Amino acid sequence: TVCQSLVPLCHATKLYIDTNDTLWESILGGYYLSCDDHNRNDDNDKASSTTLNSTLNTTTTNRKNRAASTNVDTYRARTQRRSSKRLRRTTAKEDVIHAHLVLRDQTEMALQEVAEIAIFKTPHTLSLARLRSILKTYGPNVKVNQRSAIGGTFLVDCTRARHIKESVILSCVKELIEKYGASPYIPALEQGKRRTSSSNKGNNNSNSSATSSTGNSNTLPPLVIAAARGMPSVVKYLLTHDDEEGTLMSMEGTSRFRLFTNAKKSICGTYTPLQFAQKMKEAEIENGANIQTDLKSLNQCIRLLSSTPKRSIKTKT
Repeated sequence: TVCQSLVPLCHATKLYIDTNDTLWESILGGYYLSCDDHNRNDDNDKASSTTLNSTLNTTTTNRKNRAASTNVDTYRARTQRRSSKRLRRTTAKEDVIHAHLVLRDQTEMALQEVAEIAIFKTPHTLSLARLRSILKTYGPNVKVNQRSAIGGTFLVDCTRARHIKESVILSCVKELIEKYGASPYIPALEQGKRRTSSSNKGNNNSNSSATSSTGNSNTLPPLVIAAARGMPSVVKYLLTHDDEEGTLMSMEGTSRFRLFTNAKKSICGTYTPLQFAQKMKEAEIENGANIQTDLKSLNQCIRLLSSTPKRSIKTKT
């Protein structure tokens, strides 16, 4: 991204960036630095905080180790591609392009597998062990915030997973955010029509789907899904990652969610997490839900979202 921003500045800059193998080899090393390497370096940095002298010495050692690791990763990246000796040797820039395309394609396959086990009950449902296995199979590096061809992300797909307990969804969300750096601010994109109706007859679509009409992309943040589905533990965890301006609270999502009391009916529209939870509660009550017994989870979500300071949250009228 930095190189793409610098290239248009002038011809000399473009020539320097295109022909500087050292620069591209440094970038290439990052594609082969696994999450375990990052965690290992972080652990070394934390362990080096005992005394000032040991901190300085260990920090210097860690920098050297990182540089050596990057050089090894770069060499491995430059030499692992099999090609005929009759072909010209690829440049470092071409190797970076190849590594980026491989990373993108590997992540897309991982996204498809996660989306499949999140939706279907057979042969296997989503679990933390299966999520880790998929990320390890297509890793060690994955673009955890990449959107799939149909617009989903790892975090959104795990949040709207079916046929599993809320505790499993929470553990998967924690894994993605804490270990892989998934961002709760990146919503899924779904091609669909922007609807505002509050209740409609159900259909055979999934719990989080949109119908296509305008061709515009509708966004669906993970917090909206957690609030509308009544998952207070997931809502509480995601709110701990909100900023001071309440960005997560103010992000609207467009989707459809079926009612618990009557699966033939659903709520669809474009609302904030709090508004979606309130709409779901109102619809559930209209269809005979008991406020005390059937709506405990939704009530907890509404309390959590209502008690969060609304510094700059715009309420929708």
